[in-house]
Amino acid sequence: MNLSNKKALVYDLGLFTENALRLLRDCASVKYFVPWADAFPEPFKAKIGEGLDGMERVGNFEEHLDEADFIFVPDTLCAGLVEWLKKHEYPVAGAGAAEKLELDRWHGRMRQKENGLPVQETHRVKGVTALHKFIGENKNYFIKIDLFRGIEESFKHIDEHQTEWTVDRIAYKLGPYKEDVVFICEELLEGVEPGIDAITWEGELIFPAACGYEGKGSGVIERVYRTQADLPEAVKWINEGLAPEFKKHKTRFFYSAEFKIGKDRTPYLIDPTIRLAAPGVAAIQTELFENYAEVIYGMATAEKVAPIISHKYAAALALESQEARETWVNVGFPKELRRWLKLRMAVRKGEDYYCVPGFESVGTVIGFGDTVREAVDLVKARAQQVKGKRLTMDEAGLDVLADEINKGKQYGINF
Repeated sequence: MNLSNKKALVYDLGLFTENALRLLRDCASVKYFVPWADAFPEPFKAKIGEGLDGMERVGNFEEHLDEADFIFVPDTLCAGLVEWLKKHEYPVAGAGAAEKLELDRWHGRMRQKENGLPVQETHRVKGVTALHKFIGENKNYFIKIDLFRGIEESFKHIDEHQTEWTVDRIAYKLGPYKEDVVFICEELLEGVEPGIDAITWEGELIFPAACGYEGKGSGVIERVYRTQADLPEAVKWINEGLAPEFKKHKTRFFYSAEFKIGKDRTPYLIDPTIRLAAPGVAAIQTELFENYAEVIYGMATAEKVAPIISHKYAAALALESQEARETWVNVGFPKELRRWLKLRMAVRKGEDYYCVPGFESVGTVIGFGDTVREAVDLVKARAQQVKGKRLTMDEAGLDVLADEINKGKQYGINF
């Protein structure tokens, strides 16, 4: 497939700049848009992607629609846009209506049950008063907020003493809406936490696919599976449980699904991700898929294109800086490392790369290999070459994931 004369248009919320940029390697042009309008705009979201290695940052999405050969919408909370584009016969790659499986956690649990997947004990709790009561009567749960994850990331509840201040903080942030928000409380399960990272084509799993382990704030280790027969049985089970939803919504897009599995080898779905999975998996896919742009163009134009992958293992190491929450952070690295460093919320000014203020996640360093150790060692060596103010990385976290891989093998997750 030759895309050298194709024009891409990307609608992003700011986190998948590098995935948009990757299209430029094969396409004639890439125009990149992030919504930035506000009553009192600041030059932050309006700048994401500006000057970035030949990609064109645009300030208006709609005026470029009709000149684009295909449209890429990598993130969630964009279902209305994606479905509208489909309805009006624009070639678009995006999750669309299936994103409800991720954003409405209770809906996702009900579909999980209907489709024959095992379901852990789960409670739907509305309002902080009811949540205070719940944490006082129950121990050992994982508490998640429906939709508005910017209020508080999911957190473990061990006992009331440890959790009550977190609930008070949430109540303070929500103000008069504190009794309206919905919390999903799931029992804490023993075992390891692998996940499938793949492409669904209206319910059909496209191969090669991947399965891996992610450490929050540390990174990811992935293995490539080339056929259905290669997949762990638990991964097949999870995919088969989600397939009816993808078929119903005619979803042709990336998805990830983390699950918990222990000694009984029963997989419990915990977090479906109906979009690009960030930061590690999405970064890996840009280079692991040698035909990345062709795969996305195929999603948009209803032409099934399987990823071309040469490696068996991939690793990603997350780079974070607390400085980036409030100020611009300059990220320095050798030129030969550029392909393997995937920045988030980034701009380029002259010869320098910066991350836009607002998010501590600065980027991800990736590497591939024929063994887990080869991929991990390579990514650690590359990450040491990246410099930035208060830049941190959890190299030991990748070693913890390697231990998880070995545990997972005992539970049927061949790796």
